[in-house]
Amino acid sequence: MIRGRFGRRTRLVAADQGFSAGAGTDAGAGASAGVAADASAGPNAPFSTAPAFSAAPPTTQGSETYPARPNGQTAQSAPSALSRLGSPLSFWRRTPLRARLALAATVAVAAGIGGGVGFAYVAVRHSLTQQVDSGLQRQGAKVQDLLLTHHLPRYDETRSQQFGDTLTNSQFIDSTGTPLQPKLLPATLRTPYSVVVLAPASTRVIPISSADAQVAAGSMNSYMHSGEMNGQHVRILTLSIGQKDRALQIDAPLTAMDQQLSTLGWELFGAGAAGIVLAAGLGWLVTRTALRPVAELTSTAERIAATHDLAHRIPIDGAPGEPRDELGRLAATFNTMLDAVQEATDRQRQLVADASHELRTPLTSLRTNVEVLAHAQRLEPEDRQALVSGIMSGLDDMTMLVSDTVELARGEEQAALFEELRFDLLVRRCVDRAAMHWPKAVFKEDLEDCLVVGVTDRLAKAVRNLLDNAAKFSPDGGLVEVRTAPGADGTVTLTVRDHGPGIPEADLPHVFDRFYRAASARDLPGSGLGLAIVAQVAVGHGGGVTVAGAQGGGAEFRLTLPVSRG
Repeated sequence: MIRGRFGRRTRLVAADQGFSAGAGTDAGAGASAGVAADASAGPNAPFSTAPAFSAAPPTTQGSETYPARPNGQTAQSAPSALSRLGSPLSFWRRTPLRARLALAATVAVAAGIGGGVGFAYVAVRHSLTQQVDSGLQRQGAKVQDLLLTHHLPRYDETRSQQFGDTLTNSQFIDSTGTPLQPKLLPATLRTPYSVVVLAPASTRVIPISSADAQVAAGSMNSYMHSGEMNGQHVRILTLSIGQKDRALQIDAPLTAMDQQLSTLGWELFGAGAAGIVLAAGLGWLVTRTALRPVAELTSTAERIAATHDLAHRIPIDGAPGEPRDELGRLAATFNTMLDAVQEATDRQRQLVADASHELRTPLTSLRTNVEVLAHAQRLEPEDRQALVSGIMSGLDDMTMLVSDTVELARGEEQAALFEELRFDLLVRRCVDRAAMHWPKAVFKEDLEDCLVVGVTDRLAKAVRNLLDNAAKFSPDGGLVEVRTAPGADGTVTLTVRDHGPGIPEADLPHVFDRFYRAASARDLPGSGLGLAIVAQVAVGHGGGVTVAGAQGGGAEFRLTLPVSRG
């Protein structure tokens, strides 16, 4: 027991249970359940009655409805603008690549900045909350020590002992969640000393939760949580006071902390927004610079498609052969593709021009012979027969020219037509055919077994052209030597050698040109395309063809093909 300020001994008892409380107090007649403490008042700050706490009534959200549209449709059932404009995926695909990359970079940076800003905000809030909690814990420990040692702060109307050094409210509660207030009972004949009891309070100063009631019931030693009191955000600490079914609540306002967090939040938001805007601008500049080759490639492709002019190229920085990035290699590859397309187109145009030029001669001859044939009744039988033979020969020349032109225009071989075949057997069949077609030539074979992969009819065409060329320039009874031999480098070589007049040195570089005919061969039959077809077939099969003067006279052609590795 301790003495009150009037010199009378006082005892804290429970009014509803009639037993002595385990603490004594100095209390004035005006003490109440809600008392306010000032940090600046020091250890003897005065108690004052706090305003009553009023909890906001709960609100119930009604069923959600959709506003009606003028035509009677609801917003839920009306077709959305998105469905009319297309799906988001189709809109995204229509967006330029530069904008998509810039937007993706901006979103990534925004996500990073947002995460950093959010983490910083949460970390600062957690730190400030811990500081408030620490202050409340210190106050709680101080008042708990006073109450558990049967001492309460001495009451003074102007100055009294308080629980801590921040502005707080306090409230006693019981295990049912009922707020209590201290009440001074004056001394009587039976009790020569005044008694302070905890009686039910008429107002609730601090919000009381079920967990707070559990602290009063002894299930927990203390409980910390946040709440609202009179529209103010506060931090509440509930702790036991050593009495059965009794606990004490104290709070600390969070107004200053909320103001700091609000200011910090706006500052972080502004800094994050500025960073996102800066990232968007830099992302646009970076993607614009990085995708410039793609834009140039697109522009060049569209220009070629519009003008059909294959002479345009994408400008590439640096000298040829220097290391480049992916976009630089893409531009170089596109230029190479344009070179190949232009070369193929030029070859086709040149082929058409050459074929047109070569067709003029047989057409002119046929026209003349047909005009003369119109007056065949005036001709002698021998002249008429010679005229018909000339017409037939001209038709044969035109047929051969058209056939060779079509063969040469086929271009590269199709991969689906390639197959493994015995090249020596194919050459033997071609030799048998040439022997029947050129009976005055003598063909000598020396064929070794060999396998190649190629298109049968195209290889046969090349071999026949070589044999026909050799037989055409051979004298009567001339020998044409045909030999196949596998090489050590994984190739097979077909050698065709004639014993004719040979090819002049000046004509050797042009032998495989289209429509080229040496001066000594212009009177012989042929279109001038046979050897050009041989060169095309050889290149299309990954090989090559060469010609050289043979020792002892004549010409020697070598057709080289890769052997089959199956």
